[in-house]
Amino acid sequence: MEVKTERLDLKIVLSNISERWKYKMDEISPGIFRLDVAMKQKDGSMRYQYVYAWEIKERYMGKDVFYFNSRCGEYDLNLNLYQMLKESSYCTYCSVIITTDKRTDGTPCESVVVHAVQPIEFTSEAIINEVIWDIATNADIIEMTYFGGDNN
Repeated sequence: MEVKTERLDLKIVLSNISERWKYKMDEISPGIFRLDVAMKQKDGSMRYQYVYAWEIKERYMGKDVFYFNSRCGEYDLNLNLYQMLKESSYCTYCSVIITTDKRTDGTPCESVVVHAVQPIEFTSEAIINEVIWDIATNADIIEMTYFGGDNN
């Protein structure tokens, strides 16, 4: 496999994607980006899902990665994890995980998150575009099905 020599700039890539699809993009703190991904539904209505992105140094075999995620809701024992995992088979670039998180008041919790990790040297703007869409659509379905809609 040929390795690219020019390093992608996450802010430029996300800006290009946001401009192309008319997503709202914010840099919520230095190097951490939030995209408000718009998804047109069959009935013509729109749904929106936040996808966050940032770089993590040396995460993949000592290599830098772009990390993406979208929070679906807070994990609890009453969730049907079996069905949720079956539905996660629709994920292409992403996966569904449970991760340590914090509530808005700062208290610890665990959250269901859809995430993806892209080694920078092996990815492209086209792949990142697909990653963002994959995360947004899968997180939106999980959020609607298991957490009652746009609560996160």
